[in-house]
Amino acid sequence: MKNALLTAAFALTSISALAQPCTPNPLYADSVYGVWPDTTENFVDGMVDVPYSQDLNLIVPINAQDIDPTFPAVTIDSIAFDGVTGLPAGLTVGCASQTPAACTYLPSVLGCGVIQGIPTEAGDFPLTLQVTGYFTLFGSAVPYPIEFTGYRIIIAPNNVGVADIGMASVSGVRNAPNPFSARTNIEFSLDRAAEVKVRVFTLLGEELWSYRTQGKVGQNRIAYESGALQEGVYLYKVESGPSSFTGRMMVSR
Repeated sequence: MKNALLTAAFALTSISALAQPCTPNPLYADSVYGVWPDTTENFVDGMVDVPYSQDLNLIVPINAQDIDPTFPAVTIDSIAFDGVTGLPAGLTVGCASQTPAACTYLPSVLGCGVIQGIPTEAGDFPLTLQVTGYFTLFGSAVPYPIEFTGYRIIIAPNNVGVADIGMASVSGVRNAPNPFSARTNIEFSLDRAAEVKVRVFTLLGEELWSYRTQGKVGQNRIAYESGALQEGVYLYKVESGPSSFTGRMMVSR
């Protein structure tokens, strides 16, 4: 029964792929269940009047207690994403639904959603994600509303001056997952298209990896594979013209 359900879900996903606002990141395909980014990583920061995009990947668990231990040990039929409250003005939410219903996800199938748009107000915006879980109880799907808090989006004022015209600004830099064992994505946003250089160093400053690319306006993602690196903490640097950001990543075998 489960195999048939998964086959149907993937078929529906393939048929509607061209109309979907996001594509699930295969980096998370081998996970049992979860949401990426989680509230410890949180969503990338943005800037007023600069295109914003944040992907959300998720795998719904089969058992309700994997969402909340206080829930009864019942089987999850599906999860419907109802929306986000607290979004900055100018941002909207899109979903790659796995069923004919809007924004609905099935257990054990990697899915995605996206927050995107052009923010028009600055501030620190705590978010509440609202979903409805449908649990199988006595042979019927019973709806149960659930709210998830802890996420936030920080939108900075647009302080790009006349002297900065033509120069790209790097923002919202992070790597996910972090820690990671074999592969992570280095993510960043640009306020205009520009050449970007991404480098990885040891804590002593030894350069281990360098990559150049033409970055696009909005969110960008560069895959990095740890290869034979030993467990430990490493530095990565994202540079575009005079704008740069240095972060830390952890390799955990």
